[in-house]
Amino acid sequence: MKCRYGFLGFFSLIGLLGFWTDNPIFFPFLCFALFFEYFFVETDEMFVQNMRKAAAWAFFSELVITAIVTFYYAIIEHNSNVALVKGIGLGFGFSIIVFCFVTAYFDWKDRCGVSDD
Repeated sequence: MKCRYGFLGFFSLIGLLGFWTDNPIFFPFLCFALFFEYFFVETDEMFVQNMRKAAAWAFFSELVITAIVTFYYAIIEHNSNVALVKGIGLGFGFSIIVFCFVTAYFDWKDRCGVSDD
């Protein structure tokens, strides 16, 4: 329970495929290496609450982006063959970015002692 957030860092191994395959599309996964630090963080209720908030932000942003992109390609571009694939791909990528930035923001707030008051 204490270290499970650190396991997100193993997604950075997917980024190493970019070097092996000479395909730069895998490189953004290297940003997950930042999550290895959570193996050494003392987890408390605030930390768990912040991780849950970040996950909620990421989940809802994925739903919104997936819906918008899917509708765009299906209705505007009239390309229903790739609409859902592009929607899911962009939604997943955007949710990862949101999760990372929101997690970093809450971590910064916690380190600076900024409260939600």
